[in-house]
Amino acid sequence: MKVVLDITRMLRRSSQSTPTGIDRVELAYARHLLGSRAYKDRVAFVARVRASTWYFDADAVAGFTETLKRRWKHAEGRVTRRELGNIERFLDLAPGVLTDIEPETPPRATLPDVLPTLKRLFSPVNLLPRLLRPRNSQGAVYLNVSHEGLGSGNGMRAMMRGHGLKPIYLVHDLIPLTHPEYVRPGDAEKHETRMRTVLASAEMVICNSHHTLDQLSAFAARSDMAMPANVVSPLGVENEFGVQELAMPEVHPYFLTVGTIEPRKNHLVLLHAWRVLVEKLGPKAPKLIIVGRRGWENENVIDIIERCRNLGGHVLECNRLPDAHLRRLMKQARGVLFPSFAEGYGLPLFEAMALRVPVICSDLQAFRDIAGEAPCYLDPIDGLGWARVIEDYARPDSAARDSQLRLLAQTRVPRWKDHFSIIDGIIDAVAAPAGEVRAPSPSWQPAISFERSKELIAAGELADAGRALSLVAAQPHSSTRWSVAESSASSSYPGRIGA
Repeated sequence: MKVVLDITRMLRRSSQSTPTGIDRVELAYARHLLGSRAYKDRVAFVARVRASTWYFDADAVAGFTETLKRRWKHAEGRVTRRELGNIERFLDLAPGVLTDIEPETPPRATLPDVLPTLKRLFSPVNLLPRLLRPRNSQGAVYLNVSHEGLGSGNGMRAMMRGHGLKPIYLVHDLIPLTHPEYVRPGDAEKHETRMRTVLASAEMVICNSHHTLDQLSAFAARSDMAMPANVVSPLGVENEFGVQELAMPEVHPYFLTVGTIEPRKNHLVLLHAWRVLVEKLGPKAPKLIIVGRRGWENENVIDIIERCRNLGGHVLECNRLPDAHLRRLMKQARGVLFPSFAEGYGLPLFEAMALRVPVICSDLQAFRDIAGEAPCYLDPIDGLGWARVIEDYARPDSAARDSQLRLLAQTRVPRWKDHFSIIDGIIDAVAAPAGEVRAPSPSWQPAISFERSKELIAAGELADAGRALSLVAAQPHSSTRWSVAESSASSSYPGRIGA
């Protein structure tokens, strides 16, 4: 059985020097499928470009994928020595503590160029005749892990039916539907169409957290649509987050917050908390480093950062920071702060936990699903509460911080190998012939429950009178719910205390 990964987003974003979180996920899937022996001679790729569907063989995609990975990794390091020097001076570090971590950044002209690999990808030599392509991928498992193209329900249905594909979708979040005030006008309507496409066509849905699954299930109920078979598989933290980091010299207490500067990330509560701390403690107040690019509708936050004189020596904005430097700064910080109003997952939080760095974050179910009880949870609008906890964690003898460190020492965060051990089993289950339920992989155990399914009528179609949906596991639109068993699989998930 072939597996076809949709790489439309990777192609569309290949000219960008900085990847988003979803870009990283699609790249991780492509590299896993290309590098795993289990998928040798079984994996192919698809993309929709200029209203046409293009199919690619693994050999043609491998060079593009590796070039894109090197380009994004290389561009990530394009922080200047001047920017690093600003952080050193802000923290009163000796010159070179940060700038000497890695060799000086090569010039921009040396960034790996993806254009040659794109030309080879679309070369007639690598593209089989269009008439052969449908046969080559007929009946394959189709993976879409980026929401890309799901806004066109008719287009997706045509591709699924034309080639007999069995779709598996990864749903990242439903924030545009649950919190439309934090997205651009029109995004809520677009995301609703995407989620309807998922519900109408999925053989299996992967959710990054139980919170995302609950939100999708609630949307399905409101829309009177059946909930497809589903599994929760947390996204992975890169292995680099967890290696032994060199400790910096003792410095003035400081905290980090990581994330795009936009309303949903709630930087405003931190700035007001820091104003309180500076007024109370003066020069002894801890410092804050804001790591993240400027997003949209952030004028009030930027005004405070740039114009508030009281915060001038205590708050530093850093638009970009390579992983190597971010890890070192995280490791030395008194804590990493995440005051978000809404999150679908929150990968930087789990990167901090992988480094065993205390976390103070909003009390969101998405965080609790993966992080468990280790972090310090606060109401995102409780500015004084944030100020009190930050002041406490800044003290060298903080009992609360020491308690969290003990919990973090026993908490295991998800890695990509954990994620893909579940996904590989899901692909095998969906690939099974109709009516056949395959035994799951030993690395994951499904807990199956059967319920009567609603009749599903896809948009623009009429259902036959009396048509009912099958309750067989791995059949489309069943309400079978696949989840990791609490017993043997519990050690594979963060937030659970174990060896």
